[in-house]
Parts: sequence; structure tokens; C-alpha cells
Amino acid sequence: MKQTNTNVTQTVSSCSERRTLARITGAAGLLTVLAVLGTSLANDYPSSPSGADPGEVVTFFRTLDDTFGAFSSWATSVGLIAMLWFSIGLALLLRRYEGDLPWRSAFLASAGVVSVVTGQIGAWDAAVLRSDDIDPQVARYAFDLGDVSFVNGWVATGAVAICAGLLMLRTGSIPNWLGWWALAAGIGQVLARAVWTEGFALLPGAAYWIWVAVLCVLLLRGRLVVTDQPQVSDRRMP
Repeated sequence: MKQTNTNVTQTVSSCSERRTLARITGAAGLLTVLAVLGTSLANDYPSSPSGADPGEVVTFFRTLDDTFGAFSSWATSVGLIAMLWFSIGLALLLRRYEGDLPWRSAFLASAGVVSVVTGQIGAWDAAVLRSDDIDPQVARYAFDLGDVSFVNGWVATGAVAICAGLLMLRTGSIPNWLGWWALAAGIGQVLARAVWTEGFALLPGAAYWIWVAVLCVLLLRGRLVVTDQPQVSDRRMP
């Protein structure tokens, strides 16, 4: 009887911890969307002068050298750390749907780390800091470095989505559409890296961030990965 009570207590405690982690993960993901994506849109980064001449690049950097630009730089750094919380938290939540060798969740967490590292390369921040007297050719190099770092991050976030999608499709407790959405957005981001200079290459990234927002809302509401027992479906995904 005592052993039974102990098992029940452990189960309740484990379920409570998963709910807490789910809410933290959801909050971190939404913070990432607001801080990283929100500041990028507010600064109109999508229309930044890619392929422009050095003089135009210097002018662009000078437009960011103000109070809001400094706030955006800070918010982006905070948002990237929140992204780390989100990806590792998601990996821990989905780990229970794997077998004895949790390679998908391990790779999900690792890809999340890589996505943060690529985002933390502060080439644009350094150029803005010296925008008053920066050499135009140096400015263009800093701009290109920032661009390439950004699109390299698509492969990492694509890997996050692919791993999450594969895990979601293994369980009956998570809607299939959420897993297929993740797979489509993830594969799309990886392929978009090959044609990153084209305007349509941004579409898979938009699909990914909308998926993140939807997933985080569900996590905050306690709708996902908080059941008492793992529920691996009979479908055998790779």
C-alpha cells in the first residue's frame, strides 16, 4: 500500500513538473516571437538594402543608430536566449515519446543551440555602433555577414521543426496537423537556404514562426505533452 501511494505521488509530481515546463516553454517561445520577429518587423529588416552599394548600407546602419535601435538590439539578444529555453524545453517535453535512444529530441535541442549561436553574431550591431565613421566597404561586409548568419539560422530552426514534427507524429496525444505543419515548415526552411536571395525564400520562415506561436499558445493552455503516461502511437515514423 505504501509503495502504491509513493508511485501515485511520483506520478502527480511528474505531471505537475511537465505542466510547469510546458508553460515555461510556451512563454519562452512567445517571447522569442515578440522580441526577435517583432523587432525585426518594427525596424523593417525584410526591406533592408540587400545587394545595395556601400553608401546605401552605411545610410541603413545609421538609421538604426538611435534609442529604438539600441532597444531592438537588446530585445533581440534576450529573445535569442528565450529561443534557447524554448528549444530545449520542447526537446525535454517530447523526449518521453521516444524509445531508449532519444536521438530526435537530442538533435532538436542541439539544433536550438546552433540557431541561437548564429543569431548572436553581432555583425550588424557592431556596424551600427561605428556607423558615424565606418568605412563603406567594411559596412557592406558587416551587412553581408549578418545576412548570411541569418539565413544559416534557417537550417538550424528547420532542424528544430523537423525533429519536433517527427516526434509529434509518433504520439496519439498531439494533433497530427501540428506535426505535419512542423515538418513542412522545417523542410521548407532547409531548402530555402539554397535560394535565400529570392523573395519567396522567406515564406517557410513565416510558416515556422506561426507554428511556434500556435504551439506556444497550446503549451500555455496545458493542451500538449502533459499526460500522465507516454502515448506512442502504432504509427512508426522514422
